[in-house]
Amino acid sequence: MKPSAVTGPLKDMVRLVQARARTFFESSLAPDAQPIELMQAALDEVERKAQPSGRGSRVFPYTRVVVHIAQPGADRAAIDAVFSRFDARVRERLAEIRCDIPGSLVCSAVTDATSDGLPVIWLECGTAAPSADRPRSTAEVPELRLIVAKGQCDRGEYSFTGGVIPIGRGAEPADALGRVRRNDVAFLDNRDGVSETVARAHARVEFDPALGAYVLFNESSSNPTFVLRGGRSLRVAPRDPRGVRIQSGDELQIGRAVLRVSVRESDGIA
Repeated sequence: MKPSAVTGPLKDMVRLVQARARTFFESSLAPDAQPIELMQAALDEVERKAQPSGRGSRVFPYTRVVVHIAQPGADRAAIDAVFSRFDARVRERLAEIRCDIPGSLVCSAVTDATSDGLPVIWLECGTAAPSADRPRSTAEVPELRLIVAKGQCDRGEYSFTGGVIPIGRGAEPADALGRVRRNDVAFLDNRDGVSETVARAHARVEFDPALGAYVLFNESSSNPTFVLRGGRSLRVAPRDPRGVRIQSGDELQIGRAVLRVSVRESDGIA
């Protein structure tokens, strides 16, 4: 029987049991909690931030989440290893509860040197609001051009103005659960020694209003992603929430494929 169908004293008893269960499971973490316990608590806090949007769905109202870990003397290497996938784990948790995920969501973790009476973990949530000297409208957002230099795509050149730009193999690949991803830059399913090295969901470029710049993120754990700049190769770590800022003249190496970058400001200056 569902709790909503219960009436009278029995309904009050159900509410009491539910309240006690929440109190038990939401009890504060021990000061020496293990990294996996910290991760689970952080994900639970993120879930509590999701807001109902009707018909069993939810919406996440923030685009930036930073989990602060106040655990002096902790094994930072172990915490960093566990929280290296925090961004991906947040997205998985929000998907599990049928929560709409902002395309520009960025999640990261910070280990504080001192506790200063703070909880073992606490979340800092917010949205990136442009300041007076940052782009405010679509007209002021620089245009991004990606030119295919190596590999085969459905087009030889792509132009975008802001937003999130998924890059991968195939226009609408589906994962093992049947979830479809739309790639705005889609490499063909050709075996030419280059195109097949691009993963189905390989990378994304995202305009960051706070930086006023485009940032490249690696969404593939097995295939390499680099920014080639001035003879140097800047590795983009898999699922690193920071990404790597890109600029005109860069080349993006996606597997063995290469995209040339051109960023043109609203006044026409590259």
